[in-house]
Amino acid sequence: MQEHLKFNILNFNWPRKLLTFYVSLNKVDGVDTIHHRKFPSTITEVFSNEELEEAEEIYTTFTKPREGFKPLKVDCNNYNLNLYKQFLNAQIKEHFDNLNIVNRKNGVLKDRQVWVLSKDEYHKDYHYYDKFTLKIQIAEVSDHPELVVAFDGTSKILKKSVQELEYTHLITKAIFRNQVVNFQMETDTPQKETFYNSLILEELLPILNRELQRDLNIPFELKKTKNRYIKYLKKIEDFTKEHLLTDSFKQICDFRSEEFIDAPLNRIGHIEKEKGLLEYGKDAQGNKQTGITPKLELNRYRPYFRPPNPNIKFFFIYHKDHEATIKKLWGYLKNGTGNYYKGLKSFIDIPVNSAPNHFIEFENKENPIPEIEQKLNELEWDTSVAYLAFYISPFTRFESNPQLKNIYYQVKELCLDEGIMTQAIDFEDLQRNITNYQWHLNNISLAIHAKLGGKPWKLAVTEKKELVIGVGAFTNQDHKHRYVASAFSFQNNGIFNKFDCFSKNETDLLAGSIISAIRKFFTQSEADKIVIHFYKEMSKREMQPILEGMHKLNLENKPIYILNINKTESKDIIAYDTDFENNLMPYSGTFVRLGERKFLLFNNGRFEEERFFDSDGFPFPIKVSMSSPNDDAFEDDNIITELLTQVFQFSRLYWKSLKPQNVPITIRYPEMVAQLVPRFQNDIKEEAKNKLWFL
Repeated sequence: MQEHLKFNILNFNWPRKLLTFYVSLNKVDGVDTIHHRKFPSTITEVFSNEELEEAEEIYTTFTKPREGFKPLKVDCNNYNLNLYKQFLNAQIKEHFDNLNIVNRKNGVLKDRQVWVLSKDEYHKDYHYYDKFTLKIQIAEVSDHPELVVAFDGTSKILKKSVQELEYTHLITKAIFRNQVVNFQMETDTPQKETFYNSLILEELLPILNRELQRDLNIPFELKKTKNRYIKYLKKIEDFTKEHLLTDSFKQICDFRSEEFIDAPLNRIGHIEKEKGLLEYGKDAQGNKQTGITPKLELNRYRPYFRPPNPNIKFFFIYHKDHEATIKKLWGYLKNGTGNYYKGLKSFIDIPVNSAPNHFIEFENKENPIPEIEQKLNELEWDTSVAYLAFYISPFTRFESNPQLKNIYYQVKELCLDEGIMTQAIDFEDLQRNITNYQWHLNNISLAIHAKLGGKPWKLAVTEKKELVIGVGAFTNQDHKHRYVASAFSFQNNGIFNKFDCFSKNETDLLAGSIISAIRKFFTQSEADKIVIHFYKEMSKREMQPILEGMHKLNLENKPIYILNINKTESKDIIAYDTDFENNLMPYSGTFVRLGERKFLLFNNGRFEEERFFDSDGFPFPIKVSMSSPNDDAFEDDNIITELLTQVFQFSRLYWKSLKPQNVPITIRYPEMVAQLVPRFQNDIKEEAKNKLWFL
């Protein structure tokens, strides 16, 4: 395998001499505050132990002498690293402040985010600002201090000031000179009140958000980036060249090279391609059929397992003006579109019959729910039939009006209450692409097959019987509330079993559902370990009731592995392959060790000796970190590759799209459920918790 992986990291030299910091126990404006324990033991040569215990915090100007501040020699060459990082972050802030470039602390991480006016894009109503995070880390993937340079995306800054806007309650954040400020800040302290009153409204430029954009009637942009790696690398290279490789910035970070560093070979591993093989239905002679690329193979092979109910009927829920388009769509579903899509029966091996007496046509586009609900109640449903409704939505998924957007969720819930699966189709998208809709139909057919209880494919290579539990979450922006869902999958073959959904704070209920899945699994089979894929680091409070439940089941000798799986945000470390010219994406199954049981894992459609399709996309890697409450859980060196392989395999089992995914279904499916459930009026019925209606 030929590859050359690089990180988005610049190395710089250790300080060549001791640094002199100036410190005081007296608070004054414009200095940094640091806990005294971050300082070296020589701090007691400057202040007595009694003074330090009483004060706890020390104030410093770092390397700038100031009246009343005492000098302290500090060795930052591989020592006092937390203090050194704080010093460098302060230097970076001061550097960009002096250049009058917008910058701010990046959330709780204390890294510095820099906002630069984009030279490549223009809009009459707002400016584009590219955002970059500069993260200091000390010898985490090399032997030297490291500066991570990450592209965080783009924000839009209105050209009108706060003074010129009528509805200022819609403004959340704004730019004031070189600062990002919270416009709706609490003024509950004298300092906050003074700062708020220092803001000049004519110079305060709002950061555009969805509510503000909607109120100002500014059209929403729909931009697609073909290859995120190329865009990302160009952005950070241009930023680095213009703002970091300068004489003044090199006074802060003395770069060892102007090139991003190579990923060390001893940190790179690969999951065997064979572990990604998928198994479909057997051929006419009873032979297994396997492959690596579902978009090519599902058209040639039968699905692994067709829906259990052979009596399947389809009907439509649609606006009266869309009847002609519906007829054309039904013709595609029944007879295909030509070479690339030959219809539902050919593509996913199910009978294709309509239920014309159950078609629901509505008149009121803005409020169709009363009509739909009435007709659903009036119709008679045959309990021996599996129904699926195509809901032809008059509104796109990008609809900005919350009431109109919510119609989709209401239709889905009404049908689910009747035990009916739904497949939503965007009418505008359908009409726009009606002569070239085969690619949409491939994905639609795949999701339909899974919703009706079929299994399009499964993993071909599964070595052990294991219980894998996935826990994902979604924060509903309208309700400002986070919901958590858990999805269960058995024996590492990816076959979905059951899910449940909870509010973020219902820790005991979540633990109870996990224990219930463990109990059910062990009554049917035996496993050597239990693996939980969690959307964040699992806290002791979340872990404790699970351990107690394991003890009650006499399973305390079974090791538990917790895998924290997050989509890599743009401010994180990424790696790219310069040998994959003009594409940059590393091979699928590549993993890179970032630290103690912390990894980047690449899941995508690029495999050695296989054709790569640009249309499969260029997903970024995910970050995987591992832990266990069991002391000896990681004694076997093979366990880490085993667990990463499992994550890799579960990313191959997404049945909503034929496009390769970077996030495993153990996180993706629960996230999808947690996104939908808060919008429903009632709880999900028990019989719906083992169906993939949410795809």
